[in-house]
Amino acid sequence: MGLDVVDEQSVLLRVATLVAQETRLDRFFEETSVEAARLLGIDATGVMHYLDEGRAVVVGVFREGGARMLPVNAELDFDRAESALGVASTTKAPARVSSYDRSRGELPAVMRSMGMNVSIATPILVDGEPWGAIVGTAPDEESLPPGHELRLVALAELIAQAIVNDARRAELAASRTRLLEAGDETRRRLERLLHEGAQQHVVALALKLRVGIGRTDPAGAEAEVLRDALADAMEASGELSEIARQLHPAVLSERGLAAALQAVAARSELPVNLRALPGKRHSAVIETTAYLMAAEALANAVQHAHAHECWLHADDRGEVLVVEVRDDGIGGAALRPGGGLEGIADRAAALGGTFLVESRAGGTAVRIEIPTAG
Repeated sequence: MGLDVVDEQSVLLRVATLVAQETRLDRFFEETSVEAARLLGIDATGVMHYLDEGRAVVVGVFREGGARMLPVNAELDFDRAESALGVASTTKAPARVSSYDRSRGELPAVMRSMGMNVSIATPILVDGEPWGAIVGTAPDEESLPPGHELRLVALAELIAQAIVNDARRAELAASRTRLLEAGDETRRRLERLLHEGAQQHVVALALKLRVGIGRTDPAGAEAEVLRDALADAMEASGELSEIARQLHPAVLSERGLAAALQAVAARSELPVNLRALPGKRHSAVIETTAYLMAAEALANAVQHAHAHECWLHADDRGEVLVVEVRDDGIGGAALRPGGGLEGIADRAAALGGTFLVESRAGGTAVRIEIPTAG
């Protein structure tokens, strides 16, 4: 019947470790259900999340021999006054029910079909309100004696902490994404200002200079000055265009990541082999991050790696976008404070992704993986 105090502390330590490791909630709930079964010495436990008045969903479950009847994501109705799950939600305290023989409804029917008569529920309180409950069921009170529901209190507190931590991480990730989006919007606005403002003025100046050249003696000093001015204007126009493209290429917004990667590969001073391109659009912040990564890696291959050839691979893989650039250069690429690659690594981390640089004599590989779900 349950475990001794030393083993109880071991259970709590293992669950606390899962909390500290920021274990993904779905796995955490499953592991916690297993630990609850060990703690109570029974073979049917679970974590339930309250949906609304009188309804809950299974988010974690353990049942010796398999989760029959109530697998993860199963929903069920419960009576707020006659079920342990309901009483725990109402009183915000551990509860138990010793028989469902005379009870009606979905939950009692499931309990009887499982051969379970006794159930306990200890509420999981988040900000003082019942988020859900950790539950245990058994055929009789000999298997689940009175008072065992109190043994789940510390476990419920750890579950609540994991839920709060996950929510805070999600809020932080959303905040980081908003900062990236705000920065990207500024880049897009500057690109438009350059393209529609300064660059257009330079183009207009170049046209006027051409007209002026046509009205002067081709062999005269005035024509020579105008031709020099025209060359300067054309060079300035090209530089403005390149600056605008580096800020945020218009093709990325208008046609998406695949077209933008084709364009940056075509402009590269090195031959770039396109091995794969994404087949669908993603959010602007994801596409911008992937593009900047590819552009930075290709620029490094040209400027520092002394490479002869590059390979670009960008592919949707389920719920993640993978972009990889390889070259056959001398290596030496690394994340350096204030460097372009470090900036890409920071963007990847802000989006919950990963960034990897492998560089040695014979070539460099730069790879980013960005989650695209949610």
